[in-house]
Amino acid sequence: MFHHEIMQSIMQERGRELRAEARAVRAGRTARRAREYWAERAAATARPVRRRRPSGHGAAQPR
Repeated sequence: MFHHEIMQSIMQERGRELRAEARAVRAGRTARRAREYWAERAAATARPVRRRRPSGHGAAQPR
């Protein structure tokens, strides 16, 4: 093989490795964001609903 064929082969292999690594990073980022989203959503629905008292309840009565 000639030098340029060897170098081309090496660069193609390196390109495949870099693309695979980038796909793994993107997949990990997406999974992390999904976990955060669903955790936030679960926490929001788990909070107790605070009900307001009617405005007259517990207020001082006029004389």
